[in-house]
Amino acid sequence: MVLYRILFIFTLLLGFNGYTQNTFSDAFSSVSYSNNDGTQNFSGNWTEINDGNSPSTGRIRVSGNRLQFNDISRSDHGIYRQANLSGWTIATLSFDWQTSGLDGGTDSTSENLSIQASSDGVNFTTIGTFYGSNSGAFSTDISTYISGTTTFRFYNTSTWGSGDWESSEYVYIDNFTITIENDYDGDGIGDATDLDDDNDGITDEEEYCSTANVSFLASADVGERSVTVNHTDTGYLRLDFSSMDNSFQLFINGTPVHPSVLEFENGALGTGEEYFLFLDSAFIASPWVANSNGLPRLRLIVNESGQAQLYGTRSTSSTILEPMAAQAATAFNVIPWTPGNNNTFVVTNQAGPGPEGFSGVLFASAICDTDGDGISNEFDLDSDNDGIYDILESGVLNESGVVDTNNDGIIDGATGGSGSNGLFNAIEDNDTEYAIPSFTVLDSDSDGTYDPYSLDSDGDVCNDVVEAGFTDNNGDGLLGPLPVTVDASGLVTSGTDGYTTPDDNNTNSTFDFQETGSAPTITSQPTDVTTCPGCTTTITATATGNVLQWQLFNGSTWDNLSDSAQYSGTATNTLTIINPTPDQHNGQYRLVASFTDFVCGLTNSNTALLTLRVNTVISNRRVTFRVDRS
Repeated sequence: MVLYRILFIFTLLLGFNGYTQNTFSDAFSSVSYSNNDGTQNFSGNWTEINDGNSPSTGRIRVSGNRLQFNDISRSDHGIYRQANLSGWTIATLSFDWQTSGLDGGTDSTSENLSIQASSDGVNFTTIGTFYGSNSGAFSTDISTYISGTTTFRFYNTSTWGSGDWESSEYVYIDNFTITIENDYDGDGIGDATDLDDDNDGITDEEEYCSTANVSFLASADVGERSVTVNHTDTGYLRLDFSSMDNSFQLFINGTPVHPSVLEFENGALGTGEEYFLFLDSAFIASPWVANSNGLPRLRLIVNESGQAQLYGTRSTSSTILEPMAAQAATAFNVIPWTPGNNNTFVVTNQAGPGPEGFSGVLFASAICDTDGDGISNEFDLDSDNDGIYDILESGVLNESGVVDTNNDGIIDGATGGSGSNGLFNAIEDNDTEYAIPSFTVLDSDSDGTYDPYSLDSDGDVCNDVVEAGFTDNNGDGLLGPLPVTVDASGLVTSGTDGYTTPDDNNTNSTFDFQETGSAPTITSQPTDVTTCPGCTTTITATATGNVLQWQLFNGSTWDNLSDSAQYSGTATNTLTIINPTPDQHNGQYRLVASFTDFVCGLTNSNTALLTLRVNTVISNRRVTFRVDRS
């Protein structure tokens, strides 16, 4: 099936404060020992050991865009280079290699070249050895050597004679790269590939904010069309196709995400296109038909580092996404995000005579810091500084097998139980970089903002910090007084409480801050009463609240009453005043009503006045006081 060209244009204002994967690299693309082809610069140049230290001559040199070792004549021949890796937690060394004619082995006649690592530039450990006539790609974790003076050297470790090679024996090294990144949560997965950087159960994608979420549809035979979306500070892009008929290309500022157009239908390959298949070389089945389980047929992600990844659902009934790649193994282009850059995204269909079209959603998001405390949400355990852990606000603790018994805001066991993708195993459909979480982050008031990033999760105009039972000194919704101070995990340290189990005052298993409440209503106001000293009377009011409290005005403030010899029913609709004394004359009483699950909703009734009346009767020239009981 061949398609007409359909054009979609997505224009977003992009900026990104986040991280990218950093590298020290030498591709040996020029005859020099000072090449710096990565994002970081080496501490110095390559330095030869017991050779002429010339990149263009000698037994060790740069030749044919590779580092060449030929006819090494001494056992102490080598070359080294140093990099400052301090401040990083994960480091990987990789390079391509080729050997020709080296005998190898471990006996006295071996010929080989070793790669060695050192944290101090003095004491070296062999981490790889190369011999024979072979080629390959070397990659190993070198995190244990991280320091300010991390040094690597290629060293002749042959045992034959004095280490002498023959003139026809070579070793070539290319694309020497040190990749460095951090591992914020210590689960062994670098932040650039970790789906949950702080192990709170919320994926990094869900922790991003200021999103654009745009649906698009291309109908058959409509020619070109475009959709424009403006968005600020994007650092992540996801393009989901619910149907694809049958190829596309994504351009970012004129640069294609892949050197070829991505084609998905067998037999429809056109000029400039490349088939994209599953890793077992299978084609996606009928990509123009939607998946019955609600998954996208195709998902393209451009992650925080500007690296593109493609996934698909194998059939219309598949329940998981699987990685896809170019048939010829052509890599995606890396297109890093530029802070503040105005980017244009263009999605195109292949031109052709038949029906065409695709539909889907473009999701663009910022790497953001909701509470402005300097710690972005994916690393912040309390993203809105309300004193309630994100892990608790998200609802992930309701999932089977997910607990936080030590109350640190991190899923218990996540450090060792998050597999290869950094997301806790119990809350994902598979342990891959394209895993889908098994739960939905709570949005209690359905306003489009997840509870961990909302100061009033249930939308009842009562801040979460207060409904949780914590202290908010100035009514701003943040824990404690101003200024707010936080620790390295984004937890407020300037408050006097917080980070304990929030209140559930009506014990219905829903926290009060996630349960909409309202102030009660006084349905029947109290009225003034008149009685006599030593008599008993009542004042009655009705209200919708389930907590009632009668109060007495002391001339400046209102005091709560409690049942005693003078009063009963102080927590009911009817207050009984027992044997009032003359000093209670003109007393002012009111009822205060509230709900147990809504601490912001106190409602006061009108004031009722107590009047004591005394009658006098003159009889037999004596003055007699009596109480009129009528």
